[in-house]
Amino acid sequence: MSSKNITRRDFLKGAAAGALGLAAVSLSGCAVNDAPAASKGIYTPGTYSASVKGYSSYIQVEMTFTADKITDCTIAADGETESIGKAAADELAKLIVEKQSVDVETAATADITIPAIKKAVGNCIAQAQGLAAALNENTDSDFEDWLGEAPEIADSQITSTLDTSLLIIGAGNGGMMAAATAADAKMDFILCEQNETLGDTRHWIGALDTEAMKKAGVTVQKDRLLNEIARYASYKCDMDVIKMWMNNSAEMIRYLESLGLSASVNIAHENHVGGNHMEYYVPSIWHTISAPEGSEFAGAMGCERNRFLEKHIQDLGYQVNYSMTLVRLNQNESGKVTGAIFTDAKGAYVKINAENVILATGGYPGNPKMVKALAPIVNECVTANSYYGPDTGMGIRAGIWAGAKMDTTDAPMIFDRGLVAPGVKAGYVDDGQGNLAFPGTVYQFNPGTQPHLKVNKEGFRFANESCPYDFLNYAASLQTDGVYAAIMDANITDAILAYDQYGCAQISVNIAKNDGIVPMIESYVEQGLVFKADTIEELAEKLGIPADNLKATVERYNELCAKGVDEDFGKEAYRMRPIAAAPYYGCFLGGSLLTTCEGLRINRKCQVYDTNHQIIEGLYSIGDCSGSFFAGNYPEYFVGVAVGRTMTQGRVAVKTILGEEL
Repeated sequence: MSSKNITRRDFLKGAAAGALGLAAVSLSGCAVNDAPAASKGIYTPGTYSASVKGYSSYIQVEMTFTADKITDCTIAADGETESIGKAAADELAKLIVEKQSVDVETAATADITIPAIKKAVGNCIAQAQGLAAALNENTDSDFEDWLGEAPEIADSQITSTLDTSLLIIGAGNGGMMAAATAADAKMDFILCEQNETLGDTRHWIGALDTEAMKKAGVTVQKDRLLNEIARYASYKCDMDVIKMWMNNSAEMIRYLESLGLSASVNIAHENHVGGNHMEYYVPSIWHTISAPEGSEFAGAMGCERNRFLEKHIQDLGYQVNYSMTLVRLNQNESGKVTGAIFTDAKGAYVKINAENVILATGGYPGNPKMVKALAPIVNECVTANSYYGPDTGMGIRAGIWAGAKMDTTDAPMIFDRGLVAPGVKAGYVDDGQGNLAFPGTVYQFNPGTQPHLKVNKEGFRFANESCPYDFLNYAASLQTDGVYAAIMDANITDAILAYDQYGCAQISVNIAKNDGIVPMIESYVEQGLVFKADTIEELAEKLGIPADNLKATVERYNELCAKGVDEDFGKEAYRMRPIAAAPYYGCFLGGSLLTTCEGLRINRKCQVYDTNHQIIEGLYSIGDCSGSFFAGNYPEYFVGVAVGRTMTQGRVAVKTILGEEL
């Protein structure tokens, strides 16, 4: 099929609806009674298949057609969540055959799985109509080959071609901020998102020198903050990129406030954190953004900011173009990035020519191939999934194919909250369908973050429990099976209140204030994931830990609590709480992977470096798709720094393209 050039205005009016809308892939005259005569035929009879990335696995769809009818639809989605995605797949397979269309309604709430299935089904229909080639998003069978090669797409395969000044790839926290900035400037831009929904709004934003901070009398030691972030990263970072966030984050918050949102700062407590003579810096940079009272965008966390920004760009005549999956970037002979190629909702190829491209596609936590190759520590200590499944690192891969340099040190963000049963080991397991997944079923057991007594499978302490959440998981990676046990007693509520943690660990503090901790723990006792006993020996038996070892460890810990000095690992005295009151509780924990924070190396203007440390003209990268900021870990006590960086970069990248000085 020959390509067809259309403008962004035509694009927004729907001239390209056949390439972009899921509804467009439903059958013409989809009811059986309305089907054309068999002699004319709508399909080439046969069986067609497509493979797409779902929430936590690759989904395989196989469909059989006669000349005028869908006769069978099989959806293999066993790797999706059993009660959500898998259930939706079973229902959709029946409805598609019954209604003779992909455009069917279901009561299921699988926001990622359902659009993925519909994309695969639409592609099968398009194959049968001679409009598209088979879609296979799971092309890499070798787990060692996470990168692969940029696919070659012939001009004859392109179904439509669009032209624009700016192409933004990804409608998450960074992409939506970039789009809003571009829309205000009346730029000619196209915003593409691979899913049918916006990326998750991450609600806690790190920023400096905001009006909210000034009103609260909060100041930050900027030189200390800068060097603490660099020290977390072992200086495997670009301090100018960090300073760019520090110097421009207040303007980013002011911009949100100019749109009608409000910002408040969460003030850190003054407690000594980290251990005796080993204090971590905990500055009050954590902001919460709220929508106006009564707004449709108001939520439990303050504001559904990405939906708010989508409405903002819509009011200015722009839109998010969903179901557009990045295939590769395009370049001219000099290496300048000149746009990208996507597959649309049917799996057909769409080419978008652009003077500048911003990659805002997130990290790669949903791609086990990349994780195993680039962040092997994850496989050593993670048991559960907190990540956004569609984040598979496609923007990073496309950037590398275009010559970009990626950070050489991984920076996974891992919560210490992956509750698992005794005997479960950290690391990926095969789900029986060829998909790798983590074994845990509880991804956010928030009390796990609290600095309780923690022991390995042999019953011994192995680290200072009062450390950033990913640090404890890293320490556990050196222990048996990469997991460890938290030991608690009847005074767990008082202990959590005394710990007085900050950031997302404060969730348990709030639950404790409302006497909700024990009921939560008891609910997991009923599920067989937390264990309850009248003695330490009984608890050890239930956990499968040597009783003599655990008893000796608890006695030593209680002795140190009485002294008020942790002579073994240096934990702060106020967080040394004895394990002395029955009933006793215990559970095993591993890490829960949220995202990855390393990516394509950039400068302070978000321009991407190639492998010779030269700028790739026309290419920008922001958020978790970008690098140069974190290395080795996520600095937990700088609450919201990752999202604050991402959103600030979204504005800075567009301003750079507009020629504005930072």
